[in-house]
Amino acid sequence: MPSALTYPGVYLEEVSSGVRSITGVATSVAAFAGAAERGPVNSPVHLFSYSDYERRFGALVEEFELGYSVRQFFQNGGTDAWVVRVVKSASRAEITLQSAAPLNVLKASAIDQGSDGNGIEVQVDYFTSNPGSTFNLTLLRTSDGLVERYAELSMNSMSSRYAIEAVNGVSQLITLERLVSAPALNALTAATSTSAALPDVGTLIDLNHNEFQISANGLAPLKIVIAPGDVAGASASLRLASLCAAIQAKVQALANGRPAYAAFTAAPAGASIALTSGAGGEFSSVRILPGERNNASGVLRLGAESGGAEIDGVAAIRPAPVPAPATLSSGAFAAADLDALPDATHSALRISLDGFSDLVDIGPALAVGATLADKLADVARRLQTAVRALKPGMPAYRYFTATVSTAGGNTRVVLATGTRGSGSTISVMPAAANSVAAELHLTSGTVTTSPVNVSLQSGTEVQFGSADVYTAFIGSRAERKGIYALEQVDLFNLLVLPGIDDPGVLADANAYCRERRAFFIIDAPKGIKSPDEAVQLITGTDLPKSDHAGVYYPWVYIADPLRNGKPRLSAPSGTVAGLFARTDADRGVWKAPAGTEASLVGVQALAYQMTDSQNGTLNPLGMNSLRVFPVHGAVCWGARTLRGADQMTSEYKYVPVRRLALFLEESLYRGTQWIVFEPNDEPLWAQIRLNLGAFMNGLFRQGAFQGKTPREAYLVKCDRETTTQDDINHGIVNILVAFAPLKPAEFVVIRIQQLAGQIQT
Repeated sequence: MPSALTYPGVYLEEVSSGVRSITGVATSVAAFAGAAERGPVNSPVHLFSYSDYERRFGALVEEFELGYSVRQFFQNGGTDAWVVRVVKSASRAEITLQSAAPLNVLKASAIDQGSDGNGIEVQVDYFTSNPGSTFNLTLLRTSDGLVERYAELSMNSMSSRYAIEAVNGVSQLITLERLVSAPALNALTAATSTSAALPDVGTLIDLNHNEFQISANGLAPLKIVIAPGDVAGASASLRLASLCAAIQAKVQALANGRPAYAAFTAAPAGASIALTSGAGGEFSSVRILPGERNNASGVLRLGAESGGAEIDGVAAIRPAPVPAPATLSSGAFAAADLDALPDATHSALRISLDGFSDLVDIGPALAVGATLADKLADVARRLQTAVRALKPGMPAYRYFTATVSTAGGNTRVVLATGTRGSGSTISVMPAAANSVAAELHLTSGTVTTSPVNVSLQSGTEVQFGSADVYTAFIGSRAERKGIYALEQVDLFNLLVLPGIDDPGVLADANAYCRERRAFFIIDAPKGIKSPDEAVQLITGTDLPKSDHAGVYYPWVYIADPLRNGKPRLSAPSGTVAGLFARTDADRGVWKAPAGTEASLVGVQALAYQMTDSQNGTLNPLGMNSLRVFPVHGAVCWGARTLRGADQMTSEYKYVPVRRLALFLEESLYRGTQWIVFEPNDEPLWAQIRLNLGAFMNGLFRQGAFQGKTPREAYLVKCDRETTTQDDINHGIVNILVAFAPLKPAEFVVIRIQQLAGQIQT
């Protein structure tokens, strides 16, 4: 009722009809377990095609039956499968990446356990929009060519491109772990933003270029406006110092108690401006943003986009580039070497990158700078720009770098090709005219040869053998290993262990199928050749005598893609599971997956060709035979469970009867959850009869049951007879659902009689 009836008028309310439609569950979701080339161990993967299998578990492997069975499943009509990779033992491949310091900063571990992880190559480069602080990570799996690239990564955990968050959960190949301790993070030096080398700043700042913004440590940016008096002095160096002092004062004046701004510094660094955050640590950063009006960041060459360098605190814990490029380190420069260079007759050289040779001209303009390092930096910048412009479509040229090194007290220029790993080469030769190669000490420089590619290491796996197949497949239920990895799966109806015939595994797997309301498709052992041996198998104790399982004989020959289509002897269970799925889709779970229409797609021959009489000895014992008939080809010619022997007289003798019952059980279990905690009285019972009756009637109309009328086909009973007052007192409601199953017509008897001539009277 409405909560309160206060005013005269009409009140509306919605009343539940009590109809809660029950939807039948899928009937042919197959679960496979076995050995594979790669993939997660003891972790089920949901697949919808064989292509999905190849992407996740790799290509076919001749020694492993799993891939062939999954392939046959999808070829024969399967559409939904879960696959569990099983091994005896396995470990993950991994590699520790170091910073330039060196310091262990990142550990990359293969997602999948096993030796396939050893084929994952790792590349790190700094070819980013902010090469002073960020890095790119490239992964290549050599076994199938899968490539992943993660760009603009940072080691700052507050960054939107934090390496751990950008890779983990996204990559199909690896996970990352940062190895830097909290004390080491807190001890990181303060971030800097340094402009490129500048001419006289007095010529750069005017009323149209006097404003930019500074953000330190991720704080809200400060607006900096340069007044005419902020650039003062009798020389270019004094004017640069005056500008730096003015910037520092303006930032500190707006600090408002924030350490990053309160201790912020701005100082000349040669012919450049160096801005430094007042607080170090993991989150230390300095960013230069354009001014809202009269932007000056461009003319001052501040910020990564304007040619400057922004080096965050975490730049020190970035992984160093791997593999390193081939480099050429020049000879040491003397103090006066660049006083008169380049010039009109010394401006060109020939450079060879990765086998491609080109003439490079850096122009005759003299090197600019107050010191040797500044002048060499100017020459390096011009050389880098000229080389990159030659072949921008080729990585060796596009990412070519020329930098200045002062290591060991000597000033040198270091050239590096833009590629990494094997095949990376660099050399410099004199130009035919106007050569400057010798004057830049490049012809006498030291070349570092290209290193080999870097891969994850130490991934191992040990495949199960006949002695430890039970441990591998049954494993630990508490740890969800082996077939118990399927505890993570909500629903599967068919269990397939291709080629597995260990009695202990079959017994435990069958028990698990009974618990999960699934049907177990078992392969007869590969060594069973003749029907006489099959009789010994079915009458012995190696197979579970269960109505939740069926065994199929013999093994089948299928085309092997690894051997140019030559026949390969393979376990039939995957093919039969696909047949189950196709039959369910075409006719329904109540139709026996057998008969002339139950063709086995992809099967070229059988390991043994049975006669009718031989089949006649196996069928009464509950062994399902695969046969080859003229015109029809290879077909399934049996539909009995392992309690289908005539002597057992089981009511679940036939596969379709058992699978229909399992379908009803699972569907009704899921479709009646709403009943729990409802008032246990006649209105509830009526709703139960209505909803379950509608579901059963729908199946009857599809032909799932015997009988000409619903009364003959099924029964749904829930009333005072099924649920007594004592049951109600104990919180119990009892529902009786009965059905008349269809039984396969195994034996067709045709009586032929000769009619005697009739005498008409």
